Amino acid sequence: MFHENWYSEPQMIQLADKAKRVQELTGAIVEIGCWEGRSTTALANAIYPQQMYAVDTWQGNFDESPNHPTVQWAKERDIYSEFLKNVKELTKENILPMKMDCFEFLIGFNRAIKLCHIDASHDYSSVKQTIKLLLPKIVPGGILCGDDYCTAHIGRDDLQGGVEKAVKEMCPGHVVIENFWWWQKERIL
Repeated sequence: MFHENWYSEPQMIQLADKAKRVQELTGAIVEIGCWEGRSTTALANAIYPQQMYAVDTWQGNFDESPNHPTVQWAKERDIYSEFLKNVKELTKENILPMKMDCFEFLIGFNRAIKLCHIDASHDYSSVKQTIKLLLPKIVPGGILCGDDYCTAHIGRDDLQGGVEKAVKEMCPGHVVIENFWWWQKERIL
């Protein structure tokens, strides 16, 4: 099912909670960075029957390094097929896989977004660019959230400050719970 156990049960509970918070809003639900689908399946089950977009290249975190372990694993096994198998077994298949670069997806995606979970490359510039492309698409009351806040922390020179630095700059007032972070766009009254 899942070879790598990167996403904890408490994080999956947080993700499901954030999905419930935006349930009444209008907009798409998107996950950027899915790998084998551990967080994807949790999110899909929390939002059912609504569909969600699952965006990934399934080629590993080459933005971080061409030698990143995930790049090597993606050469050794078919991560995308593992993702599809997990989706079929663990959800009611309310997931629309988008096998493409997240920047390409976000530039071409013309719908409002009420929730986006970010768990792709962890380097500062990738995370910052992802958030920058997402912010204008997030509806008032919508949520951006993601993984690896603590593990891709500001002291990580190899990631130029990583997730933590990008989120601190782009999402003032965000909340961190363990390795999970979230930010809610202000509602218009």
